[in-house]
Amino acid sequence: MKRSKFIVIEPVWSKTLYSIIRTTLLLLSLLLTAIWMPQTINWMKEHAFLWPSEIPEWWKTAFLEMESSSIIYQDPSIASQMAMLWRDNISNPSTWLTMEGVFFSPSIVAYAQSGHQATFPAPSESVPPTEWFLTGEEEEALDPETELQEATAASNVLPNRVLVYFTHSRESFLPYLPETKDPNKAHNSKVNITQMGPFLKNELEKRGIGVVVDDTDVMAKLKEQGLDYWAAYDESRKIVQTVMGNIPEVRYFVDVHRDAVRRDVTTLKHDGEDYAKVAFVVGGEHAQYEQNQALANRIHQMLNEKIPNLSRGVFIKKGAGTNGKYNQDLTSKSLLIELGGVDNTFEELQRTAEIFADILAAIVLEAEAVSQP
Repeated sequence: MKRSKFIVIEPVWSKTLYSIIRTTLLLLSLLLTAIWMPQTINWMKEHAFLWPSEIPEWWKTAFLEMESSSIIYQDPSIASQMAMLWRDNISNPSTWLTMEGVFFSPSIVAYAQSGHQATFPAPSESVPPTEWFLTGEEEEALDPETELQEATAASNVLPNRVLVYFTHSRESFLPYLPETKDPNKAHNSKVNITQMGPFLKNELEKRGIGVVVDDTDVMAKLKEQGLDYWAAYDESRKIVQTVMGNIPEVRYFVDVHRDAVRRDVTTLKHDGEDYAKVAFVVGGEHAQYEQNQALANRIHQMLNEKIPNLSRGVFIKKGAGTNGKYNQDLTSKSLLIELGGVDNTFEELQRTAEIFADILAAIVLEAEAVSQP
């Protein structure tokens, strides 16, 4: 019988081979790092403000260099969403696993299962630093009043069918905050999303739909009570409940926000003009969320029939890191609309709001006709 021969590598040769492989991999890593470093550093500097202030700069740099280089050129918007997700969930261990692709967050899984061709990234909140939110001084804002054009109301209007309100009442826009570079500080008591209330009211009433606009400064209410930003939906819930109790003919409840994602995601050029894109958020942690989802889906589809890709989609949010309800458990005709983003202008918001009002009015009038004997 022939004996098998084994090649035995002496320890010294084994160590040498290991050293060669290790050195080769190290050199390859350094080469790839050198190739990607300029782009990575530029991206890191651009998105450094998305990180909590208490994290050292060297830590941000190291993390972003490790995590972002492989996707910068694949899709910059995904890279931005990665930074947003990390910022909002830094203390949650699942964030690490989400970053590494081990699993998706519950809200993103729900969005992916919504049966929708929604556009990533999902809507995101520009959460102000707690200390700045409670005690910080806001910067001066440019006056946008010249851009807010009012419409003429119709002679025959169905009274009080829609409530328009603003949970994040001070969400503002960087074009009107020249001294603000950090989107998380794009909040202002004078120039903010509530200024779209009169425009939406007039556009809907021009189409025969009566509107109640509640422009309560929810953020001021929170500050008065020493509550942080995350309590906003508890405060705006009081608004919805009060209207439901005092004005029972209101059927539709529209919470208007502006998104925190950047201009490349929230802006659409159509026929030579820029439009603020919209997204719809549906809280998935209550029994009737599918009814709210159906309404949002319908408006999403109708928007995109008028102007393709004007709506980014309907996003179901539930689980850790989300509110889960967004006060939509109070009524089956609730909408949370992200109208544009932190980089959009009121002029761009108005163009889209006019189309949204046209669609919502048609839906309300259709429902009224069906309900008539």
